[in-house]
Amino acid sequence: MYKKISIALLTLLVPISVFAAQDDKKSTEQPPVPTEKSQNVMKYTSSSFTKPEKEDTAPTKQKNSFQGFEKAAENKNLALYVNEETLAIKIENKKTKYVWNSGLDNPDQYRLNKTWEQMAQSAITVDYMDRRGKVKTESITTNDSRPRVKMNDKGFTASLYMNQSKLEFELNVELQENDLVVSIPENEIRENKYTKLISMRVYPFLGAVNKSDISGYMFIPDGSGALIRYEKNGTKADAPFTGSIYGDDEAFLKTKVKKEEDEKVTPVEQIKMPIFGTVHGVKQNGFLAVIEEGYTHGDILAYPSGVSTDFNWISSEFHFRKEYYQPTSKNMKGLNLYQKTKNPFGVKLRYMFLQKDDADYVGMAKAYQNHLSDTKQLEKDDDKTGVRLEFLGGEVKEGLLWDSVLPMTKVTDIPRMTSELKKDIDDLFVVYKGWSDGGLTGTLPQKFPFESELGSSDDVKDTIDSLKKDNIPLYFYSDYTKAYDGASGYSGSKDVAKKISAETISHSEDKKTLYYLSPEKSLAIAKEDAKEFKKQGISNVAIDTSGYTLFSDFSGKKSSERNQTIKTYQKLFGTLNKEIGNVALYEPNTYLWNQTDRYLDIPMNASNYVFETDTVPFLQIVLKGYMPYYAPFSNFQSDSEDQMLRMIEYGAYPSYLLTKEASHLLAKTASSDVYTSEYSIWKEKILYQYENIKNSLGEVEGEEIISRTVPQTGVVEVEYSNGKVIVVNYTNASYKSNGTEVKPKDFAVTEGGESDETTRQ
Repeated sequence: MYKKISIALLTLLVPISVFAAQDDKKSTEQPPVPTEKSQNVMKYTSSSFTKPEKEDTAPTKQKNSFQGFEKAAENKNLALYVNEETLAIKIENKKTKYVWNSGLDNPDQYRLNKTWEQMAQSAITVDYMDRRGKVKTESITTNDSRPRVKMNDKGFTASLYMNQSKLEFELNVELQENDLVVSIPENEIRENKYTKLISMRVYPFLGAVNKSDISGYMFIPDGSGALIRYEKNGTKADAPFTGSIYGDDEAFLKTKVKKEEDEKVTPVEQIKMPIFGTVHGVKQNGFLAVIEEGYTHGDILAYPSGVSTDFNWISSEFHFRKEYYQPTSKNMKGLNLYQKTKNPFGVKLRYMFLQKDDADYVGMAKAYQNHLSDTKQLEKDDDKTGVRLEFLGGEVKEGLLWDSVLPMTKVTDIPRMTSELKKDIDDLFVVYKGWSDGGLTGTLPQKFPFESELGSSDDVKDTIDSLKKDNIPLYFYSDYTKAYDGASGYSGSKDVAKKISAETISHSEDKKTLYYLSPEKSLAIAKEDAKEFKKQGISNVAIDTSGYTLFSDFSGKKSSERNQTIKTYQKLFGTLNKEIGNVALYEPNTYLWNQTDRYLDIPMNASNYVFETDTVPFLQIVLKGYMPYYAPFSNFQSDSEDQMLRMIEYGAYPSYLLTKEASHLLAKTASSDVYTSEYSIWKEKILYQYENIKNSLGEVEGEEIISRTVPQTGVVEVEYSNGKVIVVNYTNASYKSNGTEVKPKDFAVTEGGESDETTRQ
């Protein structure tokens, strides 16, 4: 799957600098030639891996002033204080006596201009448009907008009238066990006749750290997860991290006149979880913020020290009106506008405070896992060590007069290959793609009948039955978002989603144009497909694109705001689950986790922005023990050895894209990027990789990750709920700890400090 990246973000896609130890020779001498060992160490100190924590970190000290604050509420875990003039808050963790501050006690001590100081000290900062169309910023302290505060048993409610923008809000802040919940109800957001609300930040400086005054880091849900440590040297970035939750809304993106060459760079990872967090002293204090309302129009913002201010701060921003480009001529000349109508949503943030052993990114992941489980968004499923085999059936081959289908793997070829592997692999499943009439590309949304070049309907049923006898589920690949230009099964004028500018939502994919179907049309097609799948004896489907693509649709009567699109897609996958059986999704967003039985192509990296210091398996820690997840294809990885070790460390299972025929036959097709896929070539590699995965992850099937430590650069220890510890050694030197020796580029499974016999074979 290839998700596009906006040109504005390209400048951020620079790997973070890696510093080797300085040589103590005179500056006139030539620098030493890097040894294999030094290159190895440099690689694992990069932002693509996780750094060891400093052992000598002193307890975080505070000098708190409660002057101007009143105690609003208290329970056995937390105490809440509020400044009634600014609505700034302080939260005391009664277990550690640590105080979290939403503002600054002595703002004059820091380098902040007036605008930044007002935002830091205020509960709410808004961007709004005045009657002349000019965008302005206002905080509570900008024009002394004094709120009316009413205390209650759990916290307080504040009625706020912004003196400059004439906007009105109601802010609710209350304690719930170990959480702080901040909310602004949708029906309590009122605009003035002449001013329009554009965006809002709520308690943006909660947990902010000046430079490296406190040890720790900010956590952002970028790909698998990333950290931004508070460092003395500061960042070399000149822009913050800004990530749209669940990706950019295509309905507001400018249509590109031509495909940019720069789009061939590695795409950024998408935010799949509406969360962020911060740590003040690892294993001391931290919090995880969960955005429970407003996430469909929300961004995650992370400002490292050196970007705009000396502070490290992380927050969310909510867009009530989005800017878009409105073409006014055929040559795409136009102007930038904001939405006329405010997006309908309220704001709700839940801050989960963590302490001691839970105050790190692992503790954040476990807190989020528990939250999702408690709210029925994540449910326990079978998690067995296995392999995903994805077979490419047919692909479109262009001809002079008409196109034909190139058969790469006939459906009857699959049982022979799987039966060979089944002798040594206990658990595997198959995804069959390109099975529709016309092959893989250019046929959607039409799916039936089955492509005759790949076999008959009877062949399909025989293959399903054959694999079922071997206990191998066969998933049929499909998509409910894409519609190809010229394909059948939809109307280009009635069923295609439209942007707010009235243009269709479309993309160029290998010289072909594809459109996004309106969510309602997607649901209607899924209902009809479910009947046909049942008729064909198909009980498993794997759905691409739809699980990670969220957009608004402005096509008249079928218009769908992002919140409504989520509800429609939930109905869609609910229908498939009910009528067919099992649904596996590619890279699904959080709101579909309870609709998928397997997570395909789980992100194994972050985006490596210049300010990111570490990559962590946050997403994997949340999901481990709850559902099986599978890494991207192993046969497309440049460093297969490290990639296999990372799968073992992250708890991910291997995947392969395979064909019976030689992959060079695809050279002039839309699947030309499949450059090595022939089953006969990869068979032994599949067996080798599975054996190592089984010897490691097979020891922790169905278990949860409870701890992850990096004792030294390039070595990771992951502890599971059954007491097993998987030690992964990426380096070129042996690693010894507690009687366990892990060879270079190897792993070991230990328990109680003693080494098991489960290492690489």
